[in-house]
Amino acid sequence: MNNDKIDIVVSWLDDTDKIWQHDFEKHALLASKAITPNSVNTSARFRDYDTFKYWFRGVEANAPWVNRIFLVTYGHLPEWLNVKHPKLTVIKHSDFIPDAYLPTFSSDTIALNLHRIIGLAENFVYFNDDMFLINPTKATHFFKRGIPRDMLTLIPATIYEQFNHFTINNMALIHKEFSKSDIVKKNVFKMLNLKTGIKYLGTTLLQLPYPNISDIMHFHLSTAINKSIYEKLWVRHHDIFDSTCRHKFREITDVTDWYIRLYSLAIGNFVPTRMHKLGTMISIKNVESFDKLIHSSYKIVCLNDDSTLSASDFESVTNNIRSTFEKKFPNQSKFEI
Repeated sequence: MNNDKIDIVVSWLDDTDKIWQHDFEKHALLASKAITPNSVNTSARFRDYDTFKYWFRGVEANAPWVNRIFLVTYGHLPEWLNVKHPKLTVIKHSDFIPDAYLPTFSSDTIALNLHRIIGLAENFVYFNDDMFLINPTKATHFFKRGIPRDMLTLIPATIYEQFNHFTINNMALIHKEFSKSDIVKKNVFKMLNLKTGIKYLGTTLLQLPYPNISDIMHFHLSTAINKSIYEKLWVRHHDIFDSTCRHKFREITDVTDWYIRLYSLAIGNFVPTRMHKLGTMISIKNVESFDKLIHSSYKIVCLNDDSTLSASDFESVTNNIRSTFEKKFPNQSKFEI
């Protein structure tokens, strides 16, 4: 197995595409799914910032190590995209997701089936289209000797608003396979490591006296993962994964691809790194902070949408974001026509 190659998978959606809109509305009606501001299926989880070309500009400038880029899409493509770029492969949902799960409007289904992409390397980094490389990176920021770079930090049970149940479901599955002592014994020197930073080391230490692990910190950044872990866990948890993937929209009983990362951490399949130094997440409402952030030393920035923004405010905010990106990446990439 060649562990030198590292691919990137990025999922992208154009919520203005008429075919997607028709299918979305049709299946939402069939599922009696109310798409409300407080729902995990709110429109803020689907709308496009029109910043995707800057994602490619960031990768071209800052990830020369990438072997291939697999662009996962419902079927539509940006008009400006150069589909003939030698490193780019366009993958529609129907190219890798089983027919029984299609069409899907659940990011859980998409992410849980990435291992089925034909030609995907054993080592790959999964990006959402709101995660941007803003400074030069090396392959070793993501993998070392074929092992993902990551960080295992124990935290108290946290409140993610609409996402509580996903965290609970993922951790419940972890608890079925591992005791706290299993995880701590296997990872003690990786967890209690100065590479994690004093703040995060302290957070873990405070959780050690408790009998169970409440939660493990998830960083809203790209995820380095081994394809073989996906394959192993689909065999082990087929019924649970299958049930999640049969939902057209995210449901309260679902697990997510975060579980795959959690499992990798639990078995010690990671090389410690300071994830909080690698990147950060920021709300798109914080335009002024974003302008400063994009000139920081972070490698990755994730833009988090806000469902409280009105349509006009969203347009204003994203105009400012695009303006900032244009200053950061003014030159057209070879991924553009």
